[in-house]
Amino acid sequence: MAILTDSESFHQHQIWDVLVHQFVDDHGFVNYKGFKNNETEVDEYLNLLTQNPPQSNWAISQKLAYWINAYNAFTVKLIMNNYGIGDIRAIGLANQQSPFKISFFKIGEEDFTLDKLEHEILRKEFDEPRIHFCLVCASFSCPKFRYEAFTADKLEEQLVDQTSDFINDPDKNSLHQNPIGISSLFQWYWDDFSAYFRDKQSLLNWINKHSKTPININADLEYLPYNCALNGI
Repeated sequence: MAILTDSESFHQHQIWDVLVHQFVDDHGFVNYKGFKNNETEVDEYLNLLTQNPPQSNWAISQKLAYWINAYNAFTVKLIMNNYGIGDIRAIGLANQQSPFKISFFKIGEEDFTLDKLEHEILRKEFDEPRIHFCLVCASFSCPKFRYEAFTADKLEEQLVDQTSDFINDPDKNSLHQNPIGISSLFQWYWDDFSAYFRDKQSLLNWINKHSKTPININADLEYLPYNCALNGI
């Protein structure tokens, strides 16, 4: 197994960076057909991920960038493998299997699913709830697909940017009405955000810190339906 942990180019995720610059626009819309037409390059990057799992001597930021990119890249691969669907939930529907529980890739010698990567690695091993503004499950209500790779040297800046972008995206949250509508992500992963907010009032105060225009922190609150339509073509 090739180990490239000392390679600067590997930690810069250069192949993935080039691909997402080509096939993700500045609104996060994904050109899955473009990815599929460049499957050799996609597979080259995925093989690098498979062959170079995080090592104990990696910095936390290197590990976190690796896992976020891995989640997004393997999600793209899953859509490529089932190209033509309009909703990721259609994958595995025939045998009543969640697409997120399909084992279709390896990290090192270990079989992986998207659920395992998210819930057993990212959520369990890292105290970083802002990952939920970076992981993209190929759905319209997901965070905007970033058109650059996540990298250790820019990770904090990228996490801040993704958080602001998600909070202020009117397709994800309706902040200037009563009741205020917020993404169901906050409901699903409420416990992950406990360092930031613990109740409705502290949640609205936290959102207000990130909102580009002030919100009514005394407004009622509701969780918005999650649109799982594909975030691209």
